[in-house]
Amino acid sequence: MSPARAAESVDYVLAALADPTRRALFEATLKTPGLTTSQLSDRVPAMTRWGVIKHLAVLRDAGLIQTMATGRLRRHYAETAALNPLRQWLDGVRDS
Repeated sequence: MSPARAAESVDYVLAALADPTRRALFEATLKTPGLTTSQLSDRVPAMTRWGVIKHLAVLRDAGLIQTMATGRLRRHYAETAALNPLRQWLDGVRDS
């Protein structure tokens, strides 16, 4: 991955995780892989299902989750590999 592409990936990941609701959704998919959209919506009672769907789209666009369709259900899985550019950036900052 080129340095410019890696920096862009870091920006997307940081922007996606900047929101506390998205962090909570991402952490939920880490702890319990395969949660459905409804199950994730239940974890954010103050938000509509459509609001949760929009947050999931941001996480998906940043590469932080993968969504798989199983019949009518959408199951969500964390993609920890998307954190690698962020880890590399943090390592570089820490080492300087």
